[in-house]
Amino acid sequence: MGPSKKILLENNAELLERVASRFRALSDQNRLRIMLRLKAGECSVGRLADELGVRQPSVSKHLSVLRQAGLVDVRHEGAASIFFARDGSIYDMCEIVCGGVMRQLEQEMIALGMVPAGKSLN
Repeated sequence: MGPSKKILLENNAELLERVASRFRALSDQNRLRIMLRLKAGECSVGRLADELGVRQPSVSKHLSVLRQAGLVDVRHEGAASIFFARDGSIYDMCEIVCGGVMRQLEQEMIALGMVPAGKSLN
């Protein structure tokens, strides 16, 4: 992030609130699972519920949170609501965070002697 963008972010309460809203929306495991599923392509609520093994009302609630945060959007096909990811940059962020978590887990497992040094969990 360049210096001008960093200053803009640090001094803009509305922008910071939007960023915080996205992080809050992603703070639930089921919402993360929904986002990861939507990375593969758009999907109806019923299909998301079936594929993720989560009750449909719960999926609808999670999709509402994700939509309010601007992470997903919906289009309608007859009676079906089809959801899709609005911003692919969220997946870049997830990759960075997941990579960091995996590195930390690997270091912890090496420290506990569960994985030989030089070996990878991948």
